[in-house]
Amino acid sequence: MKPMITLLFITFAQLAFAQTQFCQDIIFPTLNTSLYQGVYYSELKWEDRKKITVAFLNGDPYLHSKVKKYVGEWSIYGNVPFEFVPGPQADIRITFNKGGSWSLIGKQSREFSVDLNSGRTISGQSGPSMNYGWFDKNTTEQEFKRTILHEFGHALGLLHEHLSPLSGIKWNKPKVYAHYMQVQNWSKEEVDKNVLNKYSVTQTNGEYDPQSIMHYPVNKAFTLDGYEVGWNYNLSAGDKKTIASLYPFTTTTTTTTATPAQRYRITGLAYGDSIWSVTMSKVKSNYTEAWRTRTYFPEAEIQEFWDKDYYISNLSYGKGLWALVMSTGTGFSDQVWRTGGDFPADDIKELWGEGYYVNSVNYGDGQWALIMSKGTKYTHQIWRTRPAFPQNEINEFWAQGYHITSLTYGNGLWALVMSKNAGYEIQVWRTRNHYPKDEIQEFWEKGYHITNLSYGNGLWALVMSKGTGYGQQSWRTRTNFPNAEIDELWRK
Repeated sequence: MKPMITLLFITFAQLAFAQTQFCQDIIFPTLNTSLYQGVYYSELKWEDRKKITVAFLNGDPYLHSKVKKYVGEWSIYGNVPFEFVPGPQADIRITFNKGGSWSLIGKQSREFSVDLNSGRTISGQSGPSMNYGWFDKNTTEQEFKRTILHEFGHALGLLHEHLSPLSGIKWNKPKVYAHYMQVQNWSKEEVDKNVLNKYSVTQTNGEYDPQSIMHYPVNKAFTLDGYEVGWNYNLSAGDKKTIASLYPFTTTTTTTTATPAQRYRITGLAYGDSIWSVTMSKVKSNYTEAWRTRTYFPEAEIQEFWDKDYYISNLSYGKGLWALVMSTGTGFSDQVWRTGGDFPADDIKELWGEGYYVNSVNYGDGQWALIMSKGTKYTHQIWRTRPAFPQNEINEFWAQGYHITSLTYGNGLWALVMSKNAGYEIQVWRTRNHYPKDEIQEFWEKGYHITNLSYGNGLWALVMSKGTGYGQQSWRTRTNFPNAEIDELWRK
């Protein structure tokens, strides 16, 4: 196969009738054009990526924040977890140099860069793979969103929807040639390549999508039948479907039987001391479980899975990521969440009055995240916050028949939640300044299982209980989010 080196380049022009910004496919001589496969190029999608790293090579924090704000929308619908890292050794490397906006296609971003002096594509990661050419403090939110979604669409392997073989656009070719020759100084061949010539084979969902974020605007003055397409500022239903098919999420499903088999399920996530820890336990399970990681609080993902009758079973934060686990096997009947900068004491009190109980309190990215549910089987609940580990409070409420159901650290406080009727027989806790693998093994041998593991103020806090109903239990620690380890245990 010949190498494919393709750059998507957006130029800017002011016309009498409209402002035009569009992508120009600069296709280098090494390209075998028969490789184009419709609105995405499947051989350039990111394969087996636990995450796609992104770095800023220049620009200010304001512009960085806009990219971070909008790029995550792709991750809602496709398994494309972006992680922002210091440059320049990242999969996608972004600059904010005046001129055009452009991106390399798909995994070319990891393998090539653009030499800004010559405009040529070169091997390696010595330069940018994406550029935003007109962003500043006067740019509107919809223009930030449109351009960022469009360019990251290219970086994920998507091409231009208006060049789909299914588009059927009846171009007024003389007017199109005249316009682009005047405004862009393009030759006839360049106009053919960037506007008129369709890709050879479609890999769409079988439909042309004029609402796609990847579609050029089409002025009716340039079509024979008055057909037009305006500016698209949001991902269309087709965009969401395409990215989901290219990058499917990993979800585990078990088949309902009269006697459920024991399967591993995620029963704990924690981040501390530069490592992720996942605890997975074998349970009798006829239910489905899924996880997502996001650089922002995953409210859209929560709603998406609530609509499918999943409920939050785990939530944690670490290394710039919120890690969410949702399940159909919780037994909950309703669920709410709250976030805020202060510990959610008032929210807890209010929701207790409505029949909800705390599942977990978590802290990350400068905010507390509270999850409360109906259908927990708890009958009474208390919470305490303390700067030091709350060992006295734990002992006090153990004596009253409560058990630890949530324990976390954030913003200088240990946050403890204890509940009655949690289903446990007896509990123990240990704190260590190292990962407590020896303590876990010791209590496994005594019939206990991990029910809470958290990190704060230099300490790992381990809670293990009897009466969990768990079978075999396993833990893994990794520097990055342990998605491969989760998938491995799901398959067992």
